[in-house]
Amino acid sequence: MLKYISYISQQSHILKDADLETLLSNCRKNNTANNITGMLISHLGLFIQYIEGDPAQIDLLFQKIKKDPRHHTVIELSSGLISERQFSKWSMAFKKVNEKQAEEILGYEVLEQKKVFAEEHEKENHYALELLNSFVNNL
Repeated sequence: MLKYISYISQQSHILKDADLETLLSNCRKNNTANNITGMLISHLGLFIQYIEGDPAQIDLLFQKIKKDPRHHTVIELSSGLISERQFSKWSMAFKKVNEKQAEEILGYEVLEQKKVFAEEHEKENHYALELLNSFVNNL
């Protein structure tokens, strides 16, 4: 069995493209070494990520992610066990999404960040999961 976790977080500061490339390069190298696959979306100062792999490795990685100073307010959106990978060929797929692209995918304007991180927001219907699912289905 494999484990997956998806989460959303706020970037501590909006990362430049060069910083994102460095982050992705390191993630891909480490993920390959630990047999972890997944996807990262950067959107308006947010990270939306889905990771999958051995349960112990995923738990260790998620603890590390929560301590990473490049972001804060890490909120787990979903997690569970799966029998096969969604991203078997991607050590870390990546997509940078602007507001117009997100609106086209979701069919409505993106919520304000305060609303995105509000505790009463239903995680099952979170727009971050809609974005992830859209990219999973169109890879």
